[in-house]
Amino acid sequence: MSYAYRLPVVILLLVVGLGLFAKTLYGRFRVLKAGRPETRWDLVENRVRGLLEVGFGQAKMFKEPASGLLHALTFWGFVVLGARTTQLFVQGFVPDWPLPVIEAIYAPIKDVTAAVVLVSILGFFYRRLVVKPKRIAYSGEALLILGFIGGLMVTEFLFEGLHFGGMMASGKPDEIAHATAHVANAPIGSALAAFFATSGLSPTLMQALGEVNYWIHLVIVLTFMNLLPLSKHFHVITSLPNVFLSKLEPKGALSFVPDIEKSLEEEKPLGLSKTEDLSWKQILDLYTCTECGRCEVNCPAWTTGKPLNPKMIILDIRDHVYADQARILAGGKVPTAALAISGEVTAEEAEGAMPALIAAVNPDAIWSCTTCRSCSEQCPVMIEHVDKIIDIRRHLVMTRNEFPKEVGTTLKNIESKSNPWGMASGKRFDWAKDQNIPTLAETENPEYLFYVGCAGSFDDRAKEITLATAKILKAAGIRFAVMGKKEKCCGDPARRMGNEYLFQTMAQDNIDTWKEAGVTKIVSNCPHCYNTIKNEYKQLGANFEMVHHSELIPQLIADGRLNLSAGEAQRVVFHDSCYMGRHNDVYEQPRDALKAIKGIELVEIERSEKLGMCCGAGGARMFMEEKIGSRVNNVRVEQLLEAKPEVIASSCPFCMTMLSDGVGAADKKDSIKTKDIAELIADRLILPAPAEDAAP
Repeated sequence: MSYAYRLPVVILLLVVGLGLFAKTLYGRFRVLKAGRPETRWDLVENRVRGLLEVGFGQAKMFKEPASGLLHALTFWGFVVLGARTTQLFVQGFVPDWPLPVIEAIYAPIKDVTAAVVLVSILGFFYRRLVVKPKRIAYSGEALLILGFIGGLMVTEFLFEGLHFGGMMASGKPDEIAHATAHVANAPIGSALAAFFATSGLSPTLMQALGEVNYWIHLVIVLTFMNLLPLSKHFHVITSLPNVFLSKLEPKGALSFVPDIEKSLEEEKPLGLSKTEDLSWKQILDLYTCTECGRCEVNCPAWTTGKPLNPKMIILDIRDHVYADQARILAGGKVPTAALAISGEVTAEEAEGAMPALIAAVNPDAIWSCTTCRSCSEQCPVMIEHVDKIIDIRRHLVMTRNEFPKEVGTTLKNIESKSNPWGMASGKRFDWAKDQNIPTLAETENPEYLFYVGCAGSFDDRAKEITLATAKILKAAGIRFAVMGKKEKCCGDPARRMGNEYLFQTMAQDNIDTWKEAGVTKIVSNCPHCYNTIKNEYKQLGANFEMVHHSELIPQLIADGRLNLSAGEAQRVVFHDSCYMGRHNDVYEQPRDALKAIKGIELVEIERSEKLGMCCGAGGARMFMEEKIGSRVNNVRVEQLLEAKPEVIASSCPFCMTMLSDGVGAADKKDSIKTKDIAELIADRLILPAPAEDAAP
C-alpha cells in the first residue's frame, strides 16, 4: 500500500491544528502578560526539585490514593507516549519511520504504558459515572476528554495490529519480515498483529482499517490539543510551569504592597479589582485549576455551610478574566463596572458600582476565609488561593471602604489602641502584676525579647498561657525581657483584614523600636505573631531570629534545661495551629514536647497535621461574627472528640479560645480540659530550690 498521500494531508493537519492552537495560546499569553510583573525565576535548583517532586512525581496527588494513582499513571503515560505521538506524525513524512536506536527498548515500554493508561481511563469512567464523588464537577467535557485519551490508546493498538497484521498476511516475504521485526519487542502490538493476520480479513482491508485508525489518532491529538486552552484541561499544558514557578517565599507571608502611602495619597486603586491587578503568576494559577475539588472539601468555611468555595473563587475569577480577554487584546481601557461593560448604564452612573471582577465572587465568601491554607496545601498544582482573597479584601478596605462592621471596629481599635480589642494600652502589662517579669527597659542585653502579643496581654484565658511560658523561660535560666506597656500589635489582624497600610505602619514601628533596643532574638507563644514577625517583617527589611514556644520548649527539654515530674495519666489529642503547621511546617516539635511529659498518652485523629482543620479564628475571623452555617470551632472540636481525649492541647491563644468555646458547646467542660502545651509543661516543672541566703 502506498503512503505517498500522507505527506500533504499531515502537513495540512499540522498547519491548521498548530495554527489554531498557536492563535488561542497567544491570546492566553497576552492576557498573562497584561498581569502585574512578578519575579519567579530565582532559586532554580529549588524550583527544579519541586517540579520533579510535585510535577513529575505527582506527590500531592497521592493524598487521595485511589484517584491519585489513576491520575499519576495517566500523566506518566502521557510523558512516555509523547515519543510515540511524535513518531506517528513523522511517519506522515517517512512511512514506518522507527525511533532511532531505542526502538527495541521503547516498544515494550510503550505497549505496557498504553495498556496501563487505558485501564486508568476506564477507572476514571467508573469513578465519574458510578462512584460520583461529591467534590467532582461533572460535565460532558470531562467525559469527552477521557474518551479522547482512551481513543488514543485504542487507535494506537488497532493501527499497529491491523497495519502489521495486514503485512504478515500479505504472503510477501519482505513485508512479513518487516512486520515481524517491527513488532517483535511490542507484546501487545505483536499479539494483535498475529491475531489479525489469522483473522481471515484481506490484507488490503486490514491495511485500510489500520490507516483509518492512524488518521483518527492524529486528528484526536490535534483536536485534544486545541480543546485544552479552551477548557478546564488547560492544566495539561500549564500545570508543570505553574509548579516550577510556584511560591518559594515563606508560605505564611502575604504579598507586599510597595509605596502604599504614596498610592493612598494619589488615590490609586489598591488590591484586586480588575484583570490587570492580578500578577501574571496569579493568572497562570487561574489557567491551571483542575477543578478537582480537593480545596473545596478541605475548606473549613465551605464544609461548615459558608459561601466560600475556594474552587469557585478561582473559577469565578478565571471566567471573568476569560470574558475580559477581548478587551485586553484590543488594548481597551478598564471599564468602571460590569454594568458599564454591558451598556446598561453609562460609566458615570456606574461610578460607584462594584468592580466586575469582585462582582464575580460573593463578598460573603471573601470575608469567610480563615486563611488556613488548607486549600493550597491540598491543591495538586500549587495554586495559591489566599493571596487572591486577601487582595480583594485590600481593594474593599483601602479603596472602597466597604467591609463588615466588626472589621471597621477592629481596625479602628488597632489604629487607636494598638490592639484589636480596643483595650487601654496602659493595661497591656497587667498580666505580669506581682510576677517579677523583667522589661526591656530595665534589662541589659537579654537573650530573648518575649513578645507577648495582644491575646496574651488582654485575653484572660490567654494570660494563663503567657504566665506559663514566662515560668518555663525562668526555669530554663533564659534571660528574657518583655516590652511591657510599650508593646504594640504585630499587625497580623490588620493585614489579614486587608488594611495593608495599617499593617506596615504597625510593623515599622515595632521594627524601629526593637532595632533601637538591640533586639535580635524573639520568642512568642502566638503563631500569628510568630508568622508575621518571622516571615513578613522581612519584607520591611527586618530579620529577627524568631522562635515559637512550641519549638523552644522541646529544645530546652532535650538540652536538659527543664526537669519534669511525672504527672497524672492523661489522654491528650493535639490540635495543629494553621499558622504553625501549614504556614510554617511546624508539626513535630509540639508533639515532642508533649511526648516528653511522663504519663501523657498522645493520640492522633485523621484530620491532623497537614490535614488538620482550622479552629475558625485565622484570617482575622477571631474578630468577626460567624453568622452563616455551623460554627467552625464546634465542628473542629467534634473531630477532636473522636479520639476520646481527656485533654485537647494546642499551641495558640486564638485556637485556645475557639477550642474552649467548642468544648463548652459540646457540653464537655467538666470532662475535657483545653490546655496549651506551655501550661502542661509548666504544671510539671521541677523548679530548682532557691539558693540559701549567704551567712552574714
